Amino acid sequence: MKTTKTYPILETKRLILKVPTQEIAETMTELLQVRDVSKNLSTVPYPYHIDDAKNFIEDCHKQFYKENGRHSFGVFLKESGEFMGMCGLDITTRHNHATLGYWFGKKYWGRGYATEAAFRLLSYGFEELELYRIACGHFGTNPASGNVMKKIGLKHEGIRRGHFKRGDEYIDIYDHGILKEEYDNIVKT
Repeated sequence: MKTTKTYPILETKRLILKVPTQEIAETMTELLQVRDVSKNLSTVPYPYHIDDAKNFIEDCHKQFYKENGRHSFGVFLKESGEFMGMCGLDITTRHNHATLGYWFGKKYWGRGYATEAAFRLLSYGFEELELYRIACGHFGTNPASGNVMKKIGLKHEGIRRGHFKRGDEYIDIYDHGILKEEYDNIVKT
C-alpha cells in the first residue's frame, strides 16, 4: 500500500506557503525568464525552460523528507491564490542548521512579500524543525536581498570576495545568519 506524504502549509497575513505542484510550472517559467530575477540566483539557469520548472517541482517533493533535504515552498497570495515565487530551507541535519533562500517575480518586488515569507520560514525552521542556526547569502550586486535579511533579524557575518562567477564577472557573496536564541529575542519583543 502506497502512503501519501503530507506537507505543511504555512501562512502569514497575506501569503500561503506550500510545496509547489506542477500546475505552477508555466507561471514559474514566466517569472524566471525575466533576467533581473534569474541573475540574482546562483542555481537557476537562464534562459529558464518549462522542463526546468517541472524538474525542480518534482525534486521539491523528493527532497522534502530526505535527511539533509530541502524544504521548498511556493509562495502564493492568500487573497487570489496567485503564485509569486519560492522560498525554502536547505537543511544540514548533522549540524542542525539550514540555508534560507528565496526569489520572487519582479512584479512582486518592493511590497514586503519577501520579508514576510522569509520571516515565516525562520519561525518554521526554529519552532517546527528545531534548528539552531539559519544562514542566508546574497550577491553583492543585489543589496535589496540583504535588506530583507536584515529586516528579519539576520546579522551580517562576512563577505566571500569574488566567490561566484557569472560570465566574466566575479561577484562577492554577503553572508548573514541568525541563531535560535537571537530569533527567540526577536519574537519576545
